[in-house]
Amino acid sequence: MPAVPVPAPVPSAAATLPWSQTLLVALIIAVAVLLAGLIVILARAKAPRSDAGGSVVRSWIAVSLVLGLVLFTAFAFAVDDTALRSTLVGGLAASVGSAVSFYFSAKSSDQARQDLLSAAIGTELVPDLEGMTEATATATLGLTSLKLEREPTSSPDPAAKADNQDPSAGTMSPKGTAVRVHFSA
Repeated sequence: MPAVPVPAPVPSAAATLPWSQTLLVALIIAVAVLLAGLIVILARAKAPRSDAGGSVVRSWIAVSLVLGLVLFTAFAFAVDDTALRSTLVGGLAASVGSAVSFYFSAKSSDQARQDLLSAAIGTELVPDLEGMTEATATATLGLTSLKLEREPTSSPDPAAKADNQDPSAGTMSPKGTAVRVHFSA
């Protein structure tokens, strides 16, 4: 009887790492987590102490979470089932969102809001309005994206001069925000 040819195995569409390579990747990422922690500690040691959000622990946890999620992805590629792998990578995407939320929620709410506003719309230098009339201050702010907000207790006299402003001159403020000014005669 003639020999029947056996078809060659069809290669899988999904690439799967053998366990030895997966463990090597896991070891490399684990070392990276430790090195990231060391770098964060050294960087924070050189940072000025006036930094309000200067917690080494919070920074290390945030970096470790992201690197741990990368480690999780490396192990996902050791799974031969493509549906399960897709589910694991989807879980990874959700976990990254959680890590970002953790990082920003660990800061004070005002600081986190300022960070998000600055990142989204940018900041602008607040000009010095003290000694200006309301018309001059409005014209000065007209050259920027900032808006003038008159203090309700200000003098109604049009010749009144600005004697106080918030935020103060020379600080960075999110674009489009109001500068609250008090005018007195």
